[in-house]
Amino acid sequence: MEMDLKKYMGAIRKRFWIILLLSIAASCSAYAYSKQMEPSFYSANVKIIVNKTVEAVGGETMDVSSIASNIKLIETYKEIILTPAIMDKVVELHPELNLSSAQLISRVRVNALNETQVMSLNVTDTNYARAARTVNAVSEVFQMEIPKIMKINNVTILTSAREDQPTQPFGQNTKSNVTVALFAALLLSTGAILLIEYFDQSIKKEEDVLLAIGSKTLAVVPRMKKRDIKLPSSNSYAASQSGIKAGEQAL
Repeated sequence: MEMDLKKYMGAIRKRFWIILLLSIAASCSAYAYSKQMEPSFYSANVKIIVNKTVEAVGGETMDVSSIASNIKLIETYKEIILTPAIMDKVVELHPELNLSSAQLISRVRVNALNETQVMSLNVTDTNYARAARTVNAVSEVFQMEIPKIMKINNVTILTSAREDQPTQPFGQNTKSNVTVALFAALLLSTGAILLIEYFDQSIKKEEDVLLAIGSKTLAVVPRMKKRDIKLPSSNSYAASQSGIKAGEQAL
């Protein structure tokens, strides 16, 4: 077991440049993908309050005085906003948005804030100005149409989205993408090296010979590199030739 561990650690050290190269390549690729391929998103928000004071349409009055009643009414309003009854009107009055009713429904998010009488409308887009125009249009049309639908006028826009004050972009998970790519490259490259070493049956050392045939080696021929081979210089070669000639004359 100890020999196997040393063998695999040696293989990792020997091929560490592969791990390093793949890790750098994967990290750079993930960074480039996050910056160029993944778009930045902006969120625009509008807040609406359902008032306690109620004015009737057509002379009729409806008393919704308690906060609990208004909160329950908000749940109804959340459903009404995300219907063609509102979105078709937005499409009609704001053709510059170039969005269909279905697209508006998919982009608008409506939430009740902490069991209060306040509703939040949110639109996300790759362009902040377009997101702000969209959420403002939806909130204005909703405020205009709700008296016709519910026979009650109790909706007030608290805050509108300002096109000249963009929010911080989000959506680019650059840090997490690079981290995931780095760890994946480390695991895959290390696993590949260990797998190659596991299936490698070639003989490289004396221990491999002993394991393969059960006999010790009698001699070892070392691998030599070009720099280890010393060629004779021209002077030594000339001296050796003159020595040979002198010996021939003596004979």
